[in-house]
Amino acid sequence: MSVRVSPAEKIKDQIGARVGELVEQGSSVPEVIEGLARLGAQLLIQAALEAEMDEYLGRDRYQRVAKMPEARPGKRNGYQPTTVKTTAGPVELQRPKLRGTTEAFASRLLGAGVSKSNALESLVIAG
Repeated sequence: MSVRVSPAEKIKDQIGARVGELVEQGSSVPEVIEGLARLGAQLLIQAALEAEMDEYLGRDRYQRVAKMPEARPGKRNGYQPTTVKTTAGPVELQRPKLRGTTEAFASRLLGAGVSKSNALESLVIAG
């Protein structure tokens, strides 16, 4: 039986392995810090996306609607890969998808078509 792991959990597992790879390759300290910062940003944004989905549906992953009377109808339907440009560099995310909802879900964090963070946009404007 396979175990399904959330994208945030996968990122947590990657952090230690990636830092180990960078150190073994003889990367400089700034390169190691940059790699760790990118993974940290990826983890924070991914965890926020998943928490936002939990809040929208009114239940956690694998919780049934029947056991949560105040929960919205709808089901998680996998993930859509997306890239968001941040000040730490491009970050690959897994945007949650839904089906069977009565109203459309729009992420407050990423919106409908966000491809760069506000911090990066401000940095470009200031430059």
